[in-house]
Amino acid sequence: MEKEKIKKIKKKFLAESKKIIKNNLISENNKILIAFSGGPDSVFLYDFLNFLETKRKIELSLVYVNHNLRYDVENDLQFVKKFAEENNINYYIENVNVNEYAIKNKKSIELAARELRYEAIENIRKMINYDKVATGHNLDDNVETFIFRLLRGTSLNGLRSIPKIRENIIRPILEFEKSEILDFLKSENQKYIIDYTNNENDYTRNFIRNKIFPDFDKINPSFRQKIHMLIKEINEREFENIKSNTQNKITEKKEILKQNRITKKDNLVLFLRENKVEISRKKINQIFKSFFDENGNLKNEGSKEFYLGENKILKNEYGKLEIDKKNFENGSWDSENEKIKNSFKKFDFLKENQSIEWYNYKIIFYKNINDFKNHFVNDGNINYIFFKLVDNIQNKKIVVRSRKDGDKIFIKNLGHKKVKKILIDEKIAKWERDFIPIIELESLKNEYSKLECENQSVKEKLILAVSDIKFSKFLEKINKNDIKTLESNSEILIIGRKNGR
Repeated sequence: MEKEKIKKIKKKFLAESKKIIKNNLISENNKILIAFSGGPDSVFLYDFLNFLETKRKIELSLVYVNHNLRYDVENDLQFVKKFAEENNINYYIENVNVNEYAIKNKKSIELAARELRYEAIENIRKMINYDKVATGHNLDDNVETFIFRLLRGTSLNGLRSIPKIRENIIRPILEFEKSEILDFLKSENQKYIIDYTNNENDYTRNFIRNKIFPDFDKINPSFRQKIHMLIKEINEREFENIKSNTQNKITEKKEILKQNRITKKDNLVLFLRENKVEISRKKINQIFKSFFDENGNLKNEGSKEFYLGENKILKNEYGKLEIDKKNFENGSWDSENEKIKNSFKKFDFLKENQSIEWYNYKIIFYKNINDFKNHFVNDGNINYIFFKLVDNIQNKKIVVRSRKDGDKIFIKNLGHKKVKKILIDEKIAKWERDFIPIIELESLKNEYSKLECENQSVKEKLILAVSDIKFSKFLEKINKNDIKTLESNSEILIIGRKNGR
């Protein structure tokens, strides 16, 4: 029985390799970088691609990303090195700090690790000038993703789950169950690493794999294949819907795409899909409500933006819909809850001797010169501007916030000026204005009219600066080298913009 099972797996191994070649997932002479963890999936992936190497004359290399999360990572590094040497294959090690990134960007460890991992792998791919990245996602991963998205809430398009190819990332072993992978490796006496964190249920996917799937197995041991077939059916039906829509309304569709005009929700979904945008049903409904009128027609007055995730912005400019891809300097954000005006923090206190990371800005406040000397570290990737607070206002707080309607700043020799007008004059894109930091001073004053505020402390709010674009009469711009000449109790505000102006 055991021999028959292995024979069946090897037969599937051969059949899937032929499909890869037939569908041109891997082309002749492709250079493929394998995302290699040393676990069973990535070892099996290597075996599979190594088998294809003789058929397609491809070039392979390995990349291991150290997330710095496990105490036993040295064992992984030794395994990767030994594996590469035994198989005579080049390998690369990349180190990332997941904990620091997660805290800094307020993301889960799972999401932070994923983002940094893909970024590190892509950097290596570019460095060595390879064509594609291969990951070891298998059928179980696909089913996990299906359940995960189903529970989280997603559109029908989201239930298509993991694609075999997306841009330059390929997933050649998606058709293999985890049990098949383990049985194959056992039959080949192939060693691999067991990641003990996979048995911990702190992460949603681990909980689904370790807790939910065993119960599913009790109901139907073939549930993975059943769900996998459902995923395929969804993919096929979606494709047929697109094909049917294209054939039946080809003239209309051409005109729609030519004019970028969308008139129905189905066409909106089609438009997003054609631009490789996958978002939840909730977001689709939000876009439709914002961009379309009660009759389902695209609004043709003014302009609106919607953040889609993955650095893409959907724009409706006077009845024309387009997708713009921006290079967000502070990285990408959690695609589940992002929206151009709701995705970013709105308010933060600027504490003494501490910095605030705000979009692609870094803002620091020092109470005196000694604090500046002891704590300030110049970052070569940031262009800093230094200010001295002119008035020594007591009982004050400095906050960093996003802009509000009616915001004004008092500029020396110019008087009050609207923040909105400043941003327009500076040609700050409309979608970017909500990410511009407003630095505001909030103080307690007791010097108001006795008739209005006798024996009361009243909050006074003054805008000190609009990012590093405009500053108020309460700030004096100074050179860094001149700070040491100031009085010791001088208060220093520093505004830095990453990658300069």
